[in-house]
Amino acid sequence: MLAQVWARLSGLFVDKRNRVFQILHDHGLTPPHGFALTMLAGGPMRMRDLADDMRCDASYITAIVDRLEEAGLAVRRPGQADRRVKEVALTAAGEQAAAGVTKAMTAPPAVLHQLSPADRRAMLEILTRILPEPPAD
Repeated sequence: MLAQVWARLSGLFVDKRNRVFQILHDHGLTPPHGFALTMLAGGPMRMRDLADDMRCDASYITAIVDRLEEAGLAVRRPGQADRRVKEVALTAAGEQAAAGVTKAMTAPPAVLHQLSPADRRAMLEILTRILPEPPAD
């Protein structure tokens, strides 16, 4: 029975993942680009900090930022505190794309809206028992 429960829950996550991937694909991007977009939505970041937060090599961040720039979603600029450092900032189009990706990642699956309020409360109670705190970002 646990396998059936997990298979059904996994289906929700796969559907969500596919929606996010479709949005990224529509922009000519891959999941790492989407990750960078959502991180940059909080404001400009130094390239080094972006690499550290994404836990990847600086050369890989260069390739990601190159693609975001090509797509018109981000720009490189001198750092505000240290002009020798490069920062990455989203353009207006990048902010829109990041908002779309974030919404797709965080919006509850439509199927959950079909549950009655009592079923939603029961589901939340069960999930709270097995995962008392939401996962940290």
